[in-house]
Amino acid sequence: MVTNEDVISWYCERFNKPALFTRKSWPVTLDTSLSTGDYVWASETGADIMREYFQRFDVDPANFDFYRYWPEETFILYSLFTSGKDDDEPEPLTLRMLAESAKAGKWLYD
Repeated sequence: MVTNEDVISWYCERFNKPALFTRKSWPVTLDTSLSTGDYVWASETGADIMREYFQRFDVDPANFDFYRYWPEETFILYSLFTSGKDDDEPEPLTLRMLAESAKAGKWLYD
């Protein structure tokens, strides 16, 4: 059975490498969000993380909505010449959500 520590260890080993100049890793807990907060991943990296996560922990991705956590960005000129509406705000995608879904074997949150 997958544990919280399994998910945190995988994430730290694969994606929480020390920063180039500070040589420090980001603080990681179950409440660490990959899509909001201080340590946000770009959508391209988010896609890589989630692809590896689903495969590594054998989680059925059928109900996972990537754009809920990494909304498509609006081209700046389009935004200026239309309503000026900002891009949709991403919802938090936490390591707790990944751990709970890994335990269930399917995505639980969409």
